[in-house]
Amino acid sequence: MNKPVRRIWKVLLGSLTVMVLFLAIALSAVPVPERTDFGPSIPELRALATSTGEPLPTEFRRIVVGEGTMPELALVAGRFLGTRSAVYQAHQVLYGDGRTVIVDAGSDAETLGRNMPGSRIQADNYARLQEAMRRADAIVLTHEHFDHSAGIAHSPYLDEVAPRAMLTEAQLHGRDPERAGFTADVVGRLKPLRYERMHLLRPGIVLVRAPGHTPGTQLVYVRLADGREFLLVGDIAWHQDNILLPRMHPRLVNWMLGEDAEAMANQLRYLHDLQQTTPELNLVVAHDAAQMAGLIQRGLVQDGLR
Repeated sequence: MNKPVRRIWKVLLGSLTVMVLFLAIALSAVPVPERTDFGPSIPELRALATSTGEPLPTEFRRIVVGEGTMPELALVAGRFLGTRSAVYQAHQVLYGDGRTVIVDAGSDAETLGRNMPGSRIQADNYARLQEAMRRADAIVLTHEHFDHSAGIAHSPYLDEVAPRAMLTEAQLHGRDPERAGFTADVVGRLKPLRYERMHLLRPGIVLVRAPGHTPGTQLVYVRLADGREFLLVGDIAWHQDNILLPRMHPRLVNWMLGEDAEAMANQLRYLHDLQQTTPELNLVVAHDAAQMAGLIQRGLVQDGLR
């Protein structure tokens, strides 16, 4: 083999080696630490949730506003083949006096279709969610991505919904707010919610700052009068296995979404430990269709809005 040919082979082999190493890193996950200082303890959450002495909420419900699929490759590092059903859902917390709080606002059909080709909106349920937001005492988001927030920005009832929407500063001024419809005009009509670590939104509902997946990500803790407890984790996990294992999605997804992977790894450790030490706490992963089906089957969550 002459020198020019050997040189070409060396370049090709070197390029292949670099590509293999890149893929090996890109498809692996940032390790979840053995311990973390992130997050409040369950006693802290319970104490704040019940601190006013006022009646706690009585029901926790959900509604599916859209459906689609997600590749296993993107969900849990180390998995490659197949897809999983995904849901785009919103939640409703109800009080005995008729007050309600909505958690997450879904997306309108146009925004969902433009950003997630192949996903489909459930138009009737989206309309029901819009009506529920008009009546809500408060509307909050687990985070600012379009599939959780565009239902506010593109609401046909924005004049009524805006005063009820309690988005944080980080949620209103995320990396790409206009992708979800949060133009300067829309943002100007919303009053930002400001808090540091935890915030008592209403009796039984506590918000916990958890930047990582997005700058405006927050956990939503809900305690009902009958003792049922829920922790809505948004997109910190896309599948319950992220928490159970615990293992994040691949670094490639972190890079594509601009996530703070180290922060998310600590949050997954926190959630995993909570699940181990407090099994009565029901963790709610935003897009995990199978997990939510199990919660509904066990009678812990009711399907549909009031």
